[in-house]
Amino acid sequence: MNPNQPLTSEEINQAYKVELFDQDGKKIILKELIKDKKVILIFIRHFWCTNCQVYTYQLNKSIPSSSLSNNIEIYIIGCGSFKPILQYIQNTQSNYKILTCPSLEIHKIFNLKKTLKGPSFNDNDDNKKNYLDEVGGMGALGHPKVYINLDKPGPKVCGYCEKIRGPNDQNGGEVIFEQDGTCSYIHRMQNTVDHTDIEDLAKMIGVKYIPLTEEQKAFPG
Repeated sequence: MNPNQPLTSEEINQAYKVELFDQDGKKIILKELIKDKKVILIFIRHFWCTNCQVYTYQLNKSIPSSSLSNNIEIYIIGCGSFKPILQYIQNTQSNYKILTCPSLEIHKIFNLKKTLKGPSFNDNDDNKKNYLDEVGGMGALGHPKVYINLDKPGPKVCGYCEKIRGPNDQNGGEVIFEQDGTCSYIHRMQNTVDHTDIEDLAKMIGVKYIPLTEEQKAFPG
């Protein structure tokens, strides 16, 4: 499938009915998020994905929520339990609301790819994503510092628990809904570090892209 193949009206209508969950486990229907607003959905991989944590961190710095007009919203959507969300917010310093779809229903409707394939580019490749270079100290072999304690006795469950973090091979992408409910953009990640570059996303949203300062390039997660 073309990674940018538009959504059909049928797929959009199906997606509107999907249940998402916030950091408290409260249920939210996707259609409730898209009401007379331009909405950008950022689908991350599992909550333990270091590269997605870096992407979320830079998104918050380079497109701060304060720069958005009242009719634009950005949401981050995971694929595991709601339990890691609070820790994820702390790790990424995100001011954007983070939701999750543990059923993967919306991932299936949007045909978001499942793969553990890594990038095939080299340092001179035009396909290399800029966000991989913007933040130092992390990378494909980095390990996030997140451990989630389930509501039961026993040792803490590490980030490799699929039930909590989400499937290891579920990739994400970006979807933009216009105020009239139509989808103007979709990108389905083709490998584990294939998010839409944040500078390109800023242009599509119509906001100024703010490069990271040298201090901000030290990812705190």
